[in-house]
Amino acid sequence: MSVTVPCSVINAQSALAGTAPTASSWLILLHQGAWGDRPVDTLVPPELHMWAQEYDCKILLARTPQHAPTYPNSTYWFSDGGDQLRQGTLTTNGLPELGGAHLCGQMLLICTNGKRDQCCATFGRDLISECAKSLSPEQFTRILECSHLGGHRFAPTGLWLPRNLALGRLDAASVQRLLADQTVDSRYVRGSTSLSPAQQVIQAHLWPVAAEFRSSAAVGSGIEFEVGIGEETETFIVEQTVAQQVTSCGAEQKQSTTFRLVGRS
Repeated sequence: MSVTVPCSVINAQSALAGTAPTASSWLILLHQGAWGDRPVDTLVPPELHMWAQEYDCKILLARTPQHAPTYPNSTYWFSDGGDQLRQGTLTTNGLPELGGAHLCGQMLLICTNGKRDQCCATFGRDLISECAKSLSPEQFTRILECSHLGGHRFAPTGLWLPRNLALGRLDAASVQRLLADQTVDSRYVRGSTSLSPAQQVIQAHLWPVAAEFRSSAAVGSGIEFEVGIGEETETFIVEQTVAQQVTSCGAEQKQSTTFRLVGRS
């Protein structure tokens, strides 16, 4: 019997930077039950999809890990990428009322959507089990399982709110540091979801120094960015290429767009 090598093992040396999903904001909906392959498509009602379009945000489902305290069934979280995460309950019409939401502390979503890819089920859930043993109870309450984040070839993957920072190849030590000190090493950074993939590559290269993207222009097969770093301005060139990759467990190789930093001055 053949054994399928997990896609995250195959891609263990692939670059993380520039692989984050893109969204200016996120709506996280509590759903404690089973999810299936594409739960946002099948379990979220049309009126919530319309609301998300109006607020230019993507939707994820979330649930509390096993044995962790849970929330009321209609709980949601909304993050627009700033320094505030809002938590509330859906109205009787099943929609968020952001004005009635309260501010809450940071949360870390860890993808465990095993119906979408086995790596998330195996490595995401293993990470949560390790965190349950090593984190303080207060830190552990900051973790939620979530539906498909994309990039399961980088499992365990996560989304740090309210920074809207996508992470990959997480371990218990990195999670503990993030929740205790609100810091994360660059080797786990896929990128902020408010940035383009090319900008995410520069962000990860400079991390944790903040980058202010001022202008961009096409240069050959790449993109040239003028980036403010403190009081200085530097030029970065990011090249876009197409490579053959195995992006899901059991799948054949397919063309995938990648980005890499090729110049800085």
